Amino acid sequence: MQLNLLMMCIASFTAVFCVLAFLAIAMRLIIILFPEKVIEAGGDDAAIYAAITSTYARLYPGTKVTGIKEIKK
Repeated sequence: MQLNLLMMCIASFTAVFCVLAFLAIAMRLIIILFPEKVIEAGGDDAAIYAAITSTYARLYPGTKVTGIKEIKK
């Protein structure tokens, strides 16, 4: 009984390791095939500005967003 439990645990661990290794390889291939688009310094950030503005409008009704600055630490 003990040997069967040990073999089942080893087989499960091996199967999970193989699935995770396959997913890691698949993710690496996807990253290589579809690289991240590089946005230039003056790029189109309209969607980001709209999201920030709508969030603040919902949190603080009646206020107006006049400027957005990025703070780098």
